[in-house]
Amino acid sequence: MRVRVHSRAAVEDGAAEGADGVISVRPSAATDRSDLDLACSQAVLGDLSAILPLRFDDIGVSAFGPYVGPTMEDVASAIEFARSVRLRAPDGTLAVHCEIGVSRSAALALAAIADELGPGREGEAVARLLRDDADGRFQPNSLIVSLADAALFRYGAIDAALAEACPRYVRWRQHWREVSLDPEAHWRRIGKVRRKG
Repeated sequence: MRVRVHSRAAVEDGAAEGADGVISVRPSAATDRSDLDLACSQAVLGDLSAILPLRFDDIGVSAFGPYVGPTMEDVASAIEFARSVRLRAPDGTLAVHCEIGVSRSAALALAAIADELGPGREGEAVARLLRDDADGRFQPNSLIVSLADAALFRYGAIDAALAEACPRYVRWRQHWREVSLDPEAHWRRIGKVRRKG
């Protein structure tokens, strides 16, 4: 199965057309996304069962200020959905999108690829994901990667393979590790910077 990563704008412009399934990652806050809903529906020819909507923010901790991070349930749902698409269309395409198409969607795409390839092939999964990152922009969400490692019983192998191949991921993973030590203090610091600006 081919797994493609897109931004919301790309999906709205038709990039997911013809996909056999769409994982649609949206922010936790309710927003009007009628154009996106229509684009996802058109991509799968109106088959709403071929769309998995998920709602969480692009953060590397479970909560940060008003933002809500991904959960094991989100990641497990995405993996199960990808499996169902693969079963239905082994040579088909799974489109995964988030707002910008570099973090949440890239991490979920990596989870789907790693699941398909199986244990011991995490480096190959990372290489397949990064092959589609011509601009070198992917920075998969570290919390999703950690949850995928746990959900797939890879014991850190996905994280290790990604860290070896993607320096941008390593920087963001380190940032969120620091934030995780005291998320409230980091949030307060950001609030002070926003008020000054």
